[in-house]
Amino acid sequence: MNNKKIVLILIDGMRPDGLLKANTPVLKRLMANGTQTMQARTVLPTLTLPCITSLMYGVNPQIHGTETNTFGPNDREAPGLIDLLHAGGYKTASFTNWEQLRDISRPGSLDVSLCINTSESHDLPIGESDRILTLLSLLVLRHQPVDFIFLYLGGVDTAGHMYGWMSPEYIAAIENADHCVALFLAKYSENNAIIVTADHGGLGDSHGFDSDEEMTIPLIITGADFPRREINIPVSILDIAPTIAAYAGISAPPQWEGKDLFSILQ
Repeated sequence: MNNKKIVLILIDGMRPDGLLKANTPVLKRLMANGTQTMQARTVLPTLTLPCITSLMYGVNPQIHGTETNTFGPNDREAPGLIDLLHAGGYKTASFTNWEQLRDISRPGSLDVSLCINTSESHDLPIGESDRILTLLSLLVLRHQPVDFIFLYLGGVDTAGHMYGWMSPEYIAAIENADHCVALFLAKYSENNAIIVTADHGGLGDSHGFDSDEEMTIPLIITGADFPRREINIPVSILDIAPTIAAYAGISAPPQWEGKDLFSILQ
């Protein structure tokens, strides 16, 4: 086990202005206590699987080959973030409620993997899948301690598609995600590196294009080694993997296109 623990939480479809409008005391506390920007940019197309694959593999969709919400094998010669951390001795875990994310790491790179494919379920109230996943992940972590955790919450995106981005139901889903983050961090110390972000935003009831509402995402990084400040340089979703790798003390592959914010912020 490593001394440095890392938690990466991705709230699907969460626009920065939605985060700020909603009653989100936990996320706003993380913003106040860490490094943050509400002006980070994602990649095109602004679809969940291409964006999260870009986050994990450090390259644009046109390079990694997944340009829709269906997996597309292409150039994955370089390891992804989870692969890199696992090879570096980190115990890794992924908790998701959207099954298409099964290809964000290579087979064998996850010590713990849990998926309940219910984020888009019509049999559950909006947000219930996120709550169930959070509680299950905490139960698993009681018996399987790890060093790196990827927690994906899909309910906000589902609310956006069903009711529209910035609708009351969408804002309520963000508030539910904030509650899930609170539950999780109550058991997992904020002294560790906590990264909260989104894959894309949305406009109307969809996303996939290059409007500011779809391209702009939040990025919050908190922990003992990160300063309290707003990031005042351009930030991309591609910067997240190099930043986590640098924090972990592991060299990023030269193929990764993003920059290491950890060293810049120091």
